[in-house]
Amino acid sequence: MYSLRLTCIADEVDLLSGELWEARTCGIRELAGNGRVTLIAAFDANALREKLLDRFAAYSPEWIAEADIDWTAETHLAWPARPVGARLFLAPPWSNDPTPEGRLRIVLNPGLACGTGDHPCTQLALIALEEHVTAGCRVADAGTGSGILAIAALRLGAGVAIGIDPDQAALQQAKENFALNSLRALLVAGYAECLRDEVADIIVANINATVLLAIADDLQRIARPHGRLILTGFTEPELGRVEALFGYGEILEHDEWRCLIVNS
Repeated sequence: MYSLRLTCIADEVDLLSGELWEARTCGIRELAGNGRVTLIAAFDANALREKLLDRFAAYSPEWIAEADIDWTAETHLAWPARPVGARLFLAPPWSNDPTPEGRLRIVLNPGLACGTGDHPCTQLALIALEEHVTAGCRVADAGTGSGILAIAALRLGAGVAIGIDPDQAALQQAKENFALNSLRALLVAGYAECLRDEVADIIVANINATVLLAIADDLQRIARPHGRLILTGFTEPELGRVEALFGYGEILEHDEWRCLIVNS
């Protein structure tokens, strides 16, 4: 057994984890400290060494021969079930933990696509959805990744939740997560420009500030009058730029990360 160790910042964890699973890792362990995160991914063949070192060269990769480790067990330990916000409970498929009273269970494979629920911005978006989703409303999730936000919207009572993503692989993985929750996926391959005007009461977008600003017109166009835009994926220094384009509203905070909720 061999392991590939990568060093990154917290907001790169979801993306790198998704790429490592695509590279056929047997399991991933995450270690945090001093503002950095070490990802340790197991592989069963040394033949992959050069290819992986080259692919992840930007993350100070180390290839290490490991003793025989039960990486499946390690992965399970690294992704326990946990509550988020006031009403949600995120659980991996292998968890037998009971859903706490008053919470809604979301089953999510943490090895699939971006959006495991651990990143502060994902948690801020989930909290905002708890606050603003109403029974029967329509939600559009721009950049759906793992599908976690669209799944949460349905669990919270939305009548329809549309997941949009240009990455076909991410959409396939989102579809699998919908199936884990016994929900029917409504997924669109592409960008917000693919959707008709005023398609949803709530638009949620957990994307970085540069992309949010680039697609602002479409996000506003697809929102119904008197609806909500839930925008996150950016830090405090970037908040002013986002407010300048989308307007001022409610702000949620988690460390340096921000979520802006504005009326459409």
